[in-house]
Amino acid sequence: MKKETKNILAVLSAAFMSFVGILTETSLNVTFPTMMKEFNVSLDTIQWTTTGYLLTIAIIMICSSYLNERFTAKQLFTTACIGFMVGSVISAIAPDFPILLLGRLISALGAGLSTPLMFNLVTEIMPRSKWGVYMGIAGLVVAMAPTLGPAFGGVTTFYLNWRWIFGFVTIFALIVFIAGILVIGKYHDQVKSSFDYLSFITLAAAFITLTLGVNQISNGLANPMLWILLVITIILFWLFVKISQKSSKKLLDLDVFKQKAFVFGALAYFLLQFNNIGISFVLPNYIQIVGKQSSLIGGLILLPGSIIAGLLNPYFGSLYDKLGAKLPLYGGGVLMTLSCLLFAVFGLNLNSMIIIVFYGIMMLGHRMAFSNTLAESLKAETSKLQADATAVCQTSQQLAGSVGTTILASIMAVWQKRGRGSYAAATAQGSQAAFCFTLVIGLIILLVTGECLEQKKAIKLVH
Repeated sequence: MKKETKNILAVLSAAFMSFVGILTETSLNVTFPTMMKEFNVSLDTIQWTTTGYLLTIAIIMICSSYLNERFTAKQLFTTACIGFMVGSVISAIAPDFPILLLGRLISALGAGLSTPLMFNLVTEIMPRSKWGVYMGIAGLVVAMAPTLGPAFGGVTTFYLNWRWIFGFVTIFALIVFIAGILVIGKYHDQVKSSFDYLSFITLAAAFITLTLGVNQISNGLANPMLWILLVITIILFWLFVKISQKSSKKLLDLDVFKQKAFVFGALAYFLLQFNNIGISFVLPNYIQIVGKQSSLIGGLILLPGSIIAGLLNPYFGSLYDKLGAKLPLYGGGVLMTLSCLLFAVFGLNLNSMIIIVFYGIMMLGHRMAFSNTLAESLKAETSKLQADATAVCQTSQQLAGSVGTTILASIMAVWQKRGRGSYAAATAQGSQAAFCFTLVIGLIILLVTGECLEQKKAIKLVH
């Protein structure tokens, strides 16, 4: 087998492992109304199967730069596959909600290791001039997960049972594991550096308190616990910076934040995923609770737009390589903001067809900007800081999904708890409020994208 072919297959193996991790994340959003009844829990409780999963991934990704140095790609891939399969089996047979959540947290090991591995492989073994194309190809595989996830979850729940979701992905993960260990190898020498446990614990605690804090929004902004947890989060982030500056051990090189172009790019990357995961959480619940549709319809309404946008992912990467970052980043940001505006305006009266069209616009914008924002951000850093920059971006992506799901679920829960009108009417009002929030996020995305491109231009002028 040619080296180039083997390298491509190695990237795709890591991508397919990320695929199954994201597939379960997005497919479960459709099953929430069903699981709420089975386990007798509320929406802002059941959403922890997604929030907790993404939060755990984010915490694991903190270590991805260190793990990339300390272990081989094959070792990381093997651990990811085994962890994901074990967690999925636990989730499939869970007798109650706590066991289900435990299984989801163990499964997070798979996506937490495989996604940064995929991007590290692209930047390490692929030509720099073709990063856009290869990230687009890898991104296409990963992008198909949220594309197929809701439909997969809806069909499986409607015709079988939500537990079969975990059974199917376990089988798929096993196939990916067998194929991957044949092509993934050792691409650099391992460095046995000391791990900065204190920094890791501090940053992980900050992520947890942040997520718990924003979850308190459902109890109102006057709730003191909300502000206490957010203050604790700020203190923990401050402590992390101070500890990292003094530590000689390896976790994350904070020099990545000295480059403003990277900081603004990473922020745009975070916010793009915030809106993507948040809206993907709201819509299946909206169509089932407000529209009185089945889980099957709840999954299928997201499919058309996701497929079209997902298939265009490599083209958007090629567009970036040929024309530069301005068109795909601004174009994607504008389309996402437009979709958020449309959702906010029509939020009380959405039907299946309107959701298909508006969501399709959003997905086109997300796919156009997302992978290209990552590529533009990474190019702002030196090769020495590539792994750390990748770790920051991939961690922020997962944290964005966790926080996005939590905040939008909390906003919806505020209206649901007020009990004005029927539960369906309250859910529609809460959804509209959530869409208005994503519109604000969309406008911020455009602003920080502009700053990223301006700072990147200044770097070129200096060099």
